[in-house]
Amino acid sequence: MKSRWIELAQMMGAMLLVLAAVLACGKGSSGSSSSSSTAAQKIGETVSFDDSDWIVVDAKDLGKKVTSNLDESDVKTTDGKFIQVHFKVTNKGKKEEMVLDPPKVVDDKSREFGPVDMQSFYVPKNAKTLSLDTLPPSMQREYYSIIEVPADAKSLKLQIQGLGIMGDKKKVDLGI
Repeated sequence: MKSRWIELAQMMGAMLLVLAAVLACGKGSSGSSSSSSTAAQKIGETVSFDDSDWIVVDAKDLGKKVTSNLDESDVKTTDGKFIQVHFKVTNKGKKEEMVLDPPKVVDDKSREFGPVDMQSFYVPKNAKTLSLDTLPPSMQREYYSIIEVPADAKSLKLQIQGLGIMGDKKKVDLGI
């Protein structure tokens, strides 16, 4: 129970950081993102940004139910489906960084879906989620994410961006 409160506090802190960063940037930049102009990369390929490298290791359609890694009687259900994404991130900078905008799944209708609440309870046992983890320079870290999508979601892609919140976005085809 204590770890659920810690994760909730971390998520609230992350949301406050994102809000502060957005407010500090004013109304955003007039530059455009590269997310719509480039083809999606494939699972296993390195997606490079100036400040980081990302590799999607695999993605799985978990169906309509996910079971807690702590208590098998704790089952989360949906009318849609749960998608598990396993990925690695390397910080190419010289200082510790945090990912302020976690990866999202985007479908063929351009709908965006983020991680489920308390996702750390539904990833494989002892796996890490991205929640406010710091990325040391030049070291690779491995994460999992659980994302709920509607039953009609097709052609799913993971949308990722560099470590800043206003950076370019790129997509990886999940094959789901």
